[in-house]
Amino acid sequence: GRISAGVVVGNGSDIGGGASIMGTLSGGGKEVIRVGENCLLGANAGLGISLGNGCTVESGLYVTASSKVKLPDGRVVKAAELSGADDLLFRRNSQTGAIEVIAKKNQVILNAALHSN
Repeated sequence: GRISAGVVVGNGSDIGGGASIMGTLSGGGKEVIRVGENCLLGANAGLGISLGNGCTVESGLYVTASSKVKLPDGRVVKAAELSGADDLLFRRNSQTGAIEVIAKKNQVILNAALHSN
């Protein structure tokens, strides 16, 4: 994946092929984007908010600070309000196209062989 200047990625996190993370010099504003530990940014996904520990962004999904995200209780908030929260799964609803977030019940265990390099 592509990581811009001013981005911090935590231990055990995986940035998928073709994924990108906006930095302070590439349109990410003044906020330093941080990806917590043991996160997964899927292939061709993009990120413009910080992720806490144990988060996943599904492949192909781009989440910017102004993205509207539907919560499990039905409320819709800007993704910036979720910046830095732990154990979240960001996904796109295949029927409505809406970005949704749910609390992860099971942690993603990354393949140790992929992270040995």
